[in-house]
Amino acid sequence: MFFLFGLTTREQLRFTRSASCRYCGQFAPQQVVQRKTRLSVFFVPLLTLKRTRLQVCTNCGGTSRISGSEEHALAR
Repeated sequence: MFFLFGLTTREQLRFTRSASCRYCGQFAPQQVVQRKTRLSVFFVPLLTLKRTRLQVCTNCGGTSRISGSEEHALAR
């Protein structure tokens, strides 16, 4: 007997908003991306093991982690 299991990581673009970048200081579109890592058994996703929110600058490519409350504040 054997089990097929694995981990998959997917990124989902939540929204884009213009703001100042933390790295380059330019006022440019900032993408908010949600990254999820899921455990799958027999190609069926069962659990979300890790959820990360990222802010990505479209000008310089700088990436930083943000919390859920920071994402909510950026969405306004």
